[in-house]
Amino acid sequence: MKGCRMKFPWKYFLTVILLVYIVSIYYIHSHVYERVAQLNDNYQNNQISLHPHVTAKQTLPHTRHHSVNAIGSVSFSSLKIAPDKTFTAWSKAKSSFCDDNFIGYDNLFAHLRNAYLDPSFSSGRLGGEAIESVLNQPEEKEFLVLKIGYFQINCKDDEVFNYRFKRGDHLVKWISVLRPALETTSREYINTLTIAVTRYEYANVYHTMTDWYNAFLMLVFFNVRSLSANILFVDSHPLGGLDTVWTTLFGRVVRAGQLQQALHFDTLIWNIQGYKSPMYHHDLPSIPHIEPFRIFFLGKHNIPDNKILNCDKLLIRFLWRRDYVAHPRNPKGTVSRKVKNEKEIEDSVAKLYPNHLIESFQTENMSMTDQLSAIVNTDILIGMHGAGLTLALFLPKHAGLIEIYPKYWSSDNAHFRAIARWRNLHYIHWQNVESKNEFTNHYTYVPPSVVHRLLSNTILNMCKAQKGHS
Repeated sequence: MKGCRMKFPWKYFLTVILLVYIVSIYYIHSHVYERVAQLNDNYQNNQISLHPHVTAKQTLPHTRHHSVNAIGSVSFSSLKIAPDKTFTAWSKAKSSFCDDNFIGYDNLFAHLRNAYLDPSFSSGRLGGEAIESVLNQPEEKEFLVLKIGYFQINCKDDEVFNYRFKRGDHLVKWISVLRPALETTSREYINTLTIAVTRYEYANVYHTMTDWYNAFLMLVFFNVRSLSANILFVDSHPLGGLDTVWTTLFGRVVRAGQLQQALHFDTLIWNIQGYKSPMYHHDLPSIPHIEPFRIFFLGKHNIPDNKILNCDKLLIRFLWRRDYVAHPRNPKGTVSRKVKNEKEIEDSVAKLYPNHLIESFQTENMSMTDQLSAIVNTDILIGMHGAGLTLALFLPKHAGLIEIYPKYWSSDNAHFRAIARWRNLHYIHWQNVESKNEFTNHYTYVPPSVVHRLLSNTILNMCKAQKGHS
């Protein structure tokens, strides 16, 4: 119509402009974030080069775990480290060589300065493979073959090469391949304290706990106030379910089999072998700094520890063992020491103690954080003898542990009885003696009446102790 003008749709135009602006901002932010993350990874990885045939996905699961999961902080002062007779004995039994470039302690561990590692003097698998790709792999394939010159230090004192570690210790092999530093064209300098570890039963939480505990003792013994260190795996194990815990506890983790360049360490600690750990000596009345270790472990996982005993409403947890694949030499995942009548026991205990909370869990599919969250709130833990009972280290101080043994397993295996003693937990155990209670596939029938009696005694002692302190 003459004289009419079309109105420009400003409202829609401005909406389109706003949407374009928002999309542009998101695009820019995501690319900047990705670049910052890449630079951060490069920064964390710039000290140690890995084997060129290994992709980032294969080699850095531990460091990437570090970047995506919040890691707790624990102050050295919060550990309340007290003088310890074991530490005193280690200090007195030290031997120094090469102007203090090598100091051995009680033939058990060593502190090296200006130490070198040359991967060209080793052979073996890279390690870190997916377990599915190495099923039925012989155990010897999971350890590096070291040759003379693998470890090197600046030294003119031949006496260091005669230093002796304890029989059966892999440090015997390490000292045998230690030699004066050679001329090397290229070495990467590592200024962060590094703890070198050879793991054995790496998929077993008890044996891995001895390695974690030993590494913690090294931090305390050498007064590492940051409570962090590089961890160097001098082995070729495939990926395991416990690997990421190393990163959470200590920091950067590197596999020696994946190194492509010689390294120069400012400080290198040869860690105590797991089988030589104080934790492995079950007859000891106490071991050094077990409560500080508990604080350290929980703190690094950001687990609050504030459970208070309430005898009117206890949390009783059963830890059941199930078949699962943990390492290459057990591809069917068969485990022993399983309870045949789990539900019958749970139902009978729930009926006997209607005011208490009765729960059960299995650790094989739980993260360490979830396991710890469950255990720090548990008043009484009940389970078959097995590595999962290592979690008793993190029970509340007032808690009880009930351990069950099948007929075919000796109760002389005192791993968890020792943990209970060191932590002053209420402990009781029972062993089946009747063949009729044993079934195929390693199942044991545990009479509910037995569990009732064990629980009754534990609750009585635990709550009696509470009244005594009130």
